[in-house]
Amino acid sequence: MDLDYGDSEDDEDDEALMNETAAQKRLRLAKNYIDTLQHAGEDEIGYDAEDIDRDNIAARLKQDALEIQGRLHRHLAETFQFPVNAETAITTCRGHQKTATSIAATENGLYAYSGSKDGSIIKWDLKTGKKIFSFPGAQKGVADFQGHTDHVTCLAVSSDNQFLASGGKDKKIIIWSVQENKFLHCFKQQHKDTITGMSFRKGHNQLYTVSGDRTVKLWNVDELSYIETLFGHQDSITSVDSLAKEHCVSTGGRDRTVRLWKIVEESQLVFRGGVVTKEKKDPSFLEGSMDCLAMIDEENFLTGGDSGTISLWNVNKKKAVFSMPLAHGFHTQPLDYSNGEAVPSGGVETPYWITSLASLRYSDMFVSGSWDGTIRVWQIGKNMKNFSLLSTIPMVGVVNDLQLYQPTLSKKTLLVAAVGQEHKLGRWLRIKEGRNGLKIVELTTKSKDSDEASQDDEESDN
Repeated sequence: MDLDYGDSEDDEDDEALMNETAAQKRLRLAKNYIDTLQHAGEDEIGYDAEDIDRDNIAARLKQDALEIQGRLHRHLAETFQFPVNAETAITTCRGHQKTATSIAATENGLYAYSGSKDGSIIKWDLKTGKKIFSFPGAQKGVADFQGHTDHVTCLAVSSDNQFLASGGKDKKIIIWSVQENKFLHCFKQQHKDTITGMSFRKGHNQLYTVSGDRTVKLWNVDELSYIETLFGHQDSITSVDSLAKEHCVSTGGRDRTVRLWKIVEESQLVFRGGVVTKEKKDPSFLEGSMDCLAMIDEENFLTGGDSGTISLWNVNKKKAVFSMPLAHGFHTQPLDYSNGEAVPSGGVETPYWITSLASLRYSDMFVSGSWDGTIRVWQIGKNMKNFSLLSTIPMVGVVNDLQLYQPTLSKKTLLVAAVGQEHKLGRWLRIKEGRNGLKIVELTTKSKDSDEASQDDEESDN
């Protein structure tokens, strides 16, 4: 909102504005802001203008306060049209020789980046699905190479669409220019193991990175400098996420903890996982590793692990608010004895791991990925205490990474997925039918006709 004063015809007014103090300026801007909100209801006819002004001002101030605090929730899940038409709504981008491990899309909705086990990073046009630029990888041991020399495992784009950060198995953190498509800087020998996750703080160029060396590190990308290291996890950290506050959340893999790091306070909150399913109709599976997470807002987040359970957490409670066991079901894995003994009949039932999670920030919808052939869309309850399955999107292969967001330059809602034949951190399984690359899914909103028809159906049922 533009609150700057315009050109004044009176020189005395100009002089008064130039000589005003900081307190006077804040008061003047506040009055202009409230005056603007009051004019929002002038077009209404037949209503009390004073009541409209009061309602507009109160609603707008409350909305602004909630946005600042990160508590604004939009109920968007029911506005989208499901199921998705796989032929028209899904765009496939192929260009990697090996499994696509990670993705990062710019907030303006113009570009997306994908990383792969071949060490390369490809820049894609989200509108056309065509490849724009490629940052090639090199073989292990190549000295002074401006790029990755091993698997690229994670990517992140700054909220101002200026910087791309990438991390890999070669223990490098590389900063790239989004606009100029060039190498800017490389942080070497800071992390002692594979870089497993990274996230930019929303609205700032502060970068959080996590690694198999059990540490969380902070970086100032504007100055290309290191800030500090956070210790606490007892096992390899598998994922990290952050929003506008100077906080970040990380999952500790097999230490089965989630930690909320408060940077300014120099403290951390520990949340214990290790959920065991207790459903009588389903077999019990112990959560051995917490592999992925996604923040919904500043107070709520989601986690997923190798037991196939998705859990909803609140920062004010030590235990999960709600857990969905076997969110992607389970499959029967046949036994195979390599020592010459006979293979017994039947097999072992194992759950589909939750390999990726992504939420539509500050809303009631999120998605999860595995290798069961689908991406599952979930709706969070209005009280933020449970969630339920909304729909599924066909996706063949291992879904290694997801991003769900609404670009700032358009009204579309995009789901971007990195899909491959293998898991991004190992070769425990191989989906031969999968195709290595990027998948772009455009979610469409329901039309007014369909909404009216559904309302008519509900009224007729009643």
